[in-house]
Amino acid sequence: MNMMMKIIRSRKTRLLTACMLLLPILFTLYYFRSGEMGSPDKRQLELQTFQLRDGWGYRIMMNRKMLIYQPTIPAIDTLMPFPDQASAHAIGSIVLERLNANRDFSITKGDIKARSHKH
Repeated sequence: MNMMMKIIRSRKTRLLTACMLLLPILFTLYYFRSGEMGSPDKRQLELQTFQLRDGWGYRIMMNRKMLIYQPTIPAIDTLMPFPDQASAHAIGSIVLERLNANRDFSITKGDIKARSHKH
């Protein structure tokens, strides 16, 4: 029975040691990961437009890292850039608003038509 007690103690010691090593690692990973994508308070979203050879595009940055790069008009069948900075900014603003509201940020043809009628 003495041998059995040593085996049980040895297993408990190994389990306790593993937990003591893993808990700080898991806590560190959770802490840094939640700060990256977590609460909207820690997210800093920014819309930037950029000029291409034949038009305009936009990108959305989160905490100074590129989250979305959109060099073409989304939701249409043809791959073409935005014709001007204002239209790229207008569609990028929709995406930014939806991201800030934690909603689906996909752009539809209806979104593009609605924005084109406003300007």
